[in-house]
Amino acid sequence: MTQVKMDRRAFLAGSAMAAVSAVGLASCAPSAKSAKTKEASAEVQRVSLDPQAESVDVVVVGAGISGLAACVQASENGQSVIVLEKGGAAGGNGMGTEGIFAVGSTLQKEQGIEISASEIVHTELSESQWRSSGSLWYDLVSKSADNFAWLQKQGVQFSGVVDNYHVGLYNTMHWWKDNAGAVGYVPPMQAAAEANGVEFRFNSPATQLIEEDGKIVGVVVDGKDGEYQIQAKAIILASGGIGANPEYLKETGWTQEKVDEMMIVCSPNVAGDGYRMASEMGAKSFLSDAAIQSFQGVTAFGNDETVPYNSPLNGGNGLVALGPALWVDQDANRFCDESIAVVYNMAANACACLGNKENYAIFDQAFVNGLGLDEHDQAILDKATAGEYPESVFSANSIEELGSHFGLDTAQLAQTVARYNELASAGFDADLGKDASFLAPIQTPPFYIAKIVNNIVVVDGGITTNIRCEALDEDLNPIPGLYAVGLDGAMLWRNVYTQNMPGTAVGNQVNTGRNAANAARDYIASL
Repeated sequence: MTQVKMDRRAFLAGSAMAAVSAVGLASCAPSAKSAKTKEASAEVQRVSLDPQAESVDVVVVGAGISGLAACVQASENGQSVIVLEKGGAAGGNGMGTEGIFAVGSTLQKEQGIEISASEIVHTELSESQWRSSGSLWYDLVSKSADNFAWLQKQGVQFSGVVDNYHVGLYNTMHWWKDNAGAVGYVPPMQAAAEANGVEFRFNSPATQLIEEDGKIVGVVVDGKDGEYQIQAKAIILASGGIGANPEYLKETGWTQEKVDEMMIVCSPNVAGDGYRMASEMGAKSFLSDAAIQSFQGVTAFGNDETVPYNSPLNGGNGLVALGPALWVDQDANRFCDESIAVVYNMAANACACLGNKENYAIFDQAFVNGLGLDEHDQAILDKATAGEYPESVFSANSIEELGSHFGLDTAQLAQTVARYNELASAGFDADLGKDASFLAPIQTPPFYIAKIVNNIVVVDGGITTNIRCEALDEDLNPIPGLYAVGLDGAMLWRNVYTQNMPGTAVGNQVNTGRNAANAARDYIASL
């Protein structure tokens, strides 16, 4: 029997689910709030600025990785800053991040790691088929060593380990202390901001932007004691993107069915608030090009909630993405190298499945036996196959029965499985090129079929921005006074989060936070 490779799989499963554990959101549900961008822009009731409202230079909406970077930089620049955070504490999804990208850092130099900016930029652009901007990538790479030094200056703590995240192309990953943003990044950055006079207001979501004469001049806040306004010369949106908003997810390319059945591991606060408010001000949507960081799961198995979150049943992607299972679409055809989440990119299988109406994993008892499930996970599997979740998992003694249960073409499914078994026996995937170590024949009953669903983590991008993180209108002109950073305005990736440059997501969040604060400084000086 094929030995299932678990090193990278277990590692990434832990990292994905650690983010959930850190903020206590393992069973969160999508927010019911949603809005269509163009309709919202036309229908929103514009608010006039209250001249008696309190005034501040910069308002940062969101206190995650990018929001903290923005408020610290803005306060260092001499601006007065208020941070509005929808949740009860700083951190958001950033609590479970593990480290940050950098090239040319002091740690790399001490460890003899030499990487040129051009290597990173050219590789990333070529892998994205040149759809991304080289100027944005060069901006990140060329500033990354300074960003690292700046974080150290703020008191951010690192473990000292620099590597390739076990799977990346370059040794660019600088790990936080204890490998968690909840330890190394968030507390010291919040402390640095507060030391600079930044005021944090928790449980205080921003609900609407205020515009006068074509400029953003304030924001409406749903405060603890009711609604109020803040006058501001610049607003920096750092609300974490649209990952928990089902309506907006459809705009990224998901069908209604995929949205309805998805599982969620992101914060329920990531409901697209920044995207909605910017859209109401005429900002151009980036959602059709946004990169979805979504893993694969099985509804009946849920998510692993036990440290270290690497159960072979439901840790991260779960068993469907370990490699040996056979994937078929709604026509019972095989369509993908099923090991891509293990050997290439944990988020790639969601992209591979995106164009299909339905996706299923087929496996047998020999595969299950090889997983070595503990009693808890075995009970979950037994309960699922006993018929409690017939729309999610089914077990039978013939392949035809599996297909019949989900309304698949039984003859075609039997043919697809027979072909897969032929390839496995030969030890060579002549059809789709999967490595032989992941080829295992499906021949030991009972047989299993599991419907694959999306397990959403975050979405990179929503609001179209430029290199200064200015929110852009439909004609790609800046909206004065409005900035979007982190996941709200991520522009480095288009459609595919390549995950080959370790730490770049967090690197982008810090870099855009600082860029926006510095651009806001220059804008305010021009008023």
